[in-house]
Amino acid sequence: MPPLGIEFTGRFRDEMRTLADDQISGLEQALGQLPAAFGQPHAHRGLGVRRLKRNYFEFRVGRDIRVVFTLEGSTAILRTVGNHDQVRAYLKNV
Repeated sequence: MPPLGIEFTGRFRDEMRTLADDQISGLEQALGQLPAAFGQPHAHRGLGVRRLKRNYFEFRVGRDIRVVFTLEGSTAILRTVGNHDQVRAYLKNV
């Protein structure tokens, strides 16, 4: 698998601005791990990467925050970030 690139949607950027500083730090750390870990089950275990439906995946940032992304070729498009309930609400509309 080629190296995984990362892109942000406008929605993701807006939601990221609402996170607390410690959550943003955790998100930055997780994003640094995602390209190397995706597609390697033992490596992404700590991120909790999993398929949600069709081409939608999520990974965890700590216990409370989740990031939903899709894959387009070798690029992860980050779609939304929030808690469990916010992610569920987002997925109902896709």
